[in-house]
Amino acid sequence: MKFSEVTKVLSLAAFRPDPDDCSFTWEKRFKKRKSLFLSIAREGVTWKSMDKNGMLSVSEFVPGALQDVLEDMASEFLELSDGGWCCVSINQRYVISLETNLMRKDSGFDVLRSTPRAVLGSKAERGKRYSLKHNSESNSSVLLSVDEAYIKEVESLLGRFGLKVGRICCGVFSMLSASLEQIEKAREEFKSNKPKKDLGNILNVISCYGSICILRMEGEKWMEMRSRVSLHKGKNIEPLRKIILPIIEDMKSEDQIVFSGDEGSKYIKEILNEVSPDMKINDISSINSLWNLMSKK
Repeated sequence: MKFSEVTKVLSLAAFRPDPDDCSFTWEKRFKKRKSLFLSIAREGVTWKSMDKNGMLSVSEFVPGALQDVLEDMASEFLELSDGGWCCVSINQRYVISLETNLMRKDSGFDVLRSTPRAVLGSKAERGKRYSLKHNSESNSSVLLSVDEAYIKEVESLLGRFGLKVGRICCGVFSMLSASLEQIEKAREEFKSNKPKKDLGNILNVISCYGSICILRMEGEKWMEMRSRVSLHKGKNIEPLRKIILPIIEDMKSEDQIVFSGDEGSKYIKEILNEVSPDMKINDISSINSLWNLMSKK
């Protein structure tokens, strides 16, 4: 055995997951290591770094296309990450849709990646990568579809500047999945108290760096979805009003809104209060909602 291998065993380094092993959480893969988190959208790149103690930095935004951002920022990014490893959230060139009657047996990540037609049937297309979130109480599923060519383009471009992609995800879809899990947990806790009336209908609103996903729920059923890429920017949230008003009109005052947004989504919450003054708004956002999901999943 080589001396370097002996050293690894003595320091327990041999038992740590490899940086590119997606079966482990990011937190475990990069324990005591610096790493970088990037959120890529049409308007530019938002980024955070994580230090060796697992603490996230303040978000920073650089406008422009990914290549232009990397030409200016690559050297700084490399300094913020041990080995150049980064976790990437894409916020463009994806589609999120509400589907029914998709196969649930053996519909995990590996099957979706290798033989998506086995799960999606005729909905599967060549050149796409997929992810699914099933409703455990009905036959509905949320389907994420991303261009394979775009993922490879991002990975290749980052690689040209010395950065290695340890994980790539869609921020909106990740936040939606987490929100649905929280809603399901809250509903189960509500049921355990044996209430006299139901929890009511829910409008789940996700905002992630300009992109929006809205899911209307009637009880435990997922009924209607709206998803738009780069819909709003800063204070310009009028496009959201046009999408959400027709959905809000069909809801009652006893229904509620569950909102999850990034740290710049205060204007979204303002418009939700404006168009639904009689509905309760449960804000489950946190300043690091996307970034915490990226680091802990």
